[in-house]
Amino acid sequence: MLKKTTNQEDKEAKAYNWVLLATVLLVFALLAQMPARIIANFVPKDIRSLCTAWGGTLWTGQVNTQLNNLQGQLRWSFQPLSLLTLKLAFNVELLTGSSQIPANVVLGLGGWQIKASQGQLSPIDLQPLLSSWQLPNNPIMISNLNVVKKGQNWQDSQGVLTWQAGAIDYVLNGQRQHLNLPPVALKLSGQQQSLIMSLQDEAQTVNLATFTITGAMIESRLTHRLLTYAPNYRGVAEPDAIVVTASQPLNSL
Repeated sequence: MLKKTTNQEDKEAKAYNWVLLATVLLVFALLAQMPARIIANFVPKDIRSLCTAWGGTLWTGQVNTQLNNLQGQLRWSFQPLSLLTLKLAFNVELLTGSSQIPANVVLGLGGWQIKASQGQLSPIDLQPLLSSWQLPNNPIMISNLNVVKKGQNWQDSQGVLTWQAGAIDYVLNGQRQHLNLPPVALKLSGQQQSLIMSLQDEAQTVNLATFTITGAMIESRLTHRLLTYAPNYRGVAEPDAIVVTASQPLNSL
């Protein structure tokens, strides 16, 4: 009698597992076929206003964006195996008329990660975000970029952006500045709650400036070596001496 009861319980347990699996697969299939525009309901209002058209599904889709005169498209495809690690992973590609950045985006509990092994970003596309800057139209090349945010921690972030640069105009402490910048590299590294970006020469042997993002603020530390590329600079100091320090909100750039 005990053996029959045990066999019956095993059959019921197996049946329950199959029903549960079928239910999960059905729900997952339904979610995968939902239109991509549903995402708009969960996007912050200020970002949603930049999205002009949604297409595809939650699984594979795209959204057209527009910021001032800059138009682009973000495409994505869901990576279902990421669910095994309790995360959501997507292969994404950001496209504009002059930029192309393929990347992998991972969303998890309390953090996110963006990885881009290579890509090309046009300074023209940065202009709406850096309204006080005037940049030469030489493409910024992305190499082995890995930006990680866990809570307030940037610790595992790293990557390199290289740029042929040229003539740059910008505003610092309310004053317009001008630089004739040579080819440079921007090296990213995370240190606990700060994301540090070191501007170096193309060979990455000499430091020109350091930009540190902490919270909603960015601190700029410019060396004497960097300012010697400014035609009107007349300062005297050691090449690696920090001669300008400024801190400002990120949204004021």
